[in-house]
Amino acid sequence: MGLFDDILKGLPVNSVLREQVSQLNAQKAAADEQNAILKDDLREAKAEIAQLKKQVEELAHKDDLDLETLEVLKAVSDLGERAYIGFLERALSSMRPQVIRYHLENLKEAEYLRFGVIHRMNGAQYVLTQKARKLLLDRGLL
Repeated sequence: MGLFDDILKGLPVNSVLREQVSQLNAQKAAADEQNAILKDDLREAKAEIAQLKKQVEELAHKDDLDLETLEVLKAVSDLGERAYIGFLERALSSMRPQVIRYHLENLKEAEYLRFGVIHRMNGAQYVLTQKARKLLLDRGLL
């Protein structure tokens, strides 16, 4: 079994001592098995932590909007009920209309905007979602 058994071979037989050695050997074997199980659990937990950190990082950057997109979102907020494409193009006159439409579509897909009232002359109204209000509020833009 081990070093203890080798030492005990030279000594007279002592049943109490042999029983204690057997118990200690059994305890050591159980501890070794538990140690191996815990090492496996630790390895799995570290892999899961790495995966969760990656997911958190991806989600944290999901709401990072560039300045131009934030400017479009802020313009929708500022225009309120008049947030139609024509009014947005005038409010964001430094941006080309196709760029504005690009950002509006991305904001809609990311659930920052939704369509409101459809006006016969102005088209669809853009309305902030709660998610957009929270973002603007968190950034001090609302």
